[in-house]
Amino acid sequence: MSQQTPLPPVVPIAERGYARPEALVSTDWVAGRLDDPTVRLIESNEDLLLYETGHIPGAVKIDWTNDLNDAVVRDYVSRDAFERLLREKGIHRDTTIVFYGDKNNWWATYALWVFRLFGVERVKLMDGGRQRWAEEGRPLVTEVPRYPAGDITVAPRDDQALRAFRED
Repeated sequence: MSQQTPLPPVVPIAERGYARPEALVSTDWVAGRLDDPTVRLIESNEDLLLYETGHIPGAVKIDWTNDLNDAVVRDYVSRDAFERLLREKGIHRDTTIVFYGDKNNWWATYALWVFRLFGVERVKLMDGGRQRWAEEGRPLVTEVPRYPAGDITVAPRDDQALRAFRED
């Protein structure tokens, strides 16, 4: 019988010296809010098929290629399309959105950034992402949740606030 190597202790987020620790939540924080209707978990992965193999209970999928990028123009989706997407995911004005994903939250962070482009402020990132959740032995499910339509209204896209352009 093989012994499982214990996970190293996780240093609390506030003690790690991050510039914006309030942008992160722990896996414990997420686990304690799986049934909270004011929290929406969003999984966004580089591997577009990973969500279907198992995800955090209650999490919805945001496909960074098909959901966040326009199908015709090389740009992000329009404000109307983005707002429609969020409403379809059951996101409301007062919803706290928590992103996580594979590859050290690479595409989850990208998705969070796009949300911020459209003025969505109640966004967090789950520290450690999908890998930490799984390593801690927490549940992954294949059931895809369905939520009633949300009522969120997104702002016009504001690239100046979050992007640097060649002239900059």
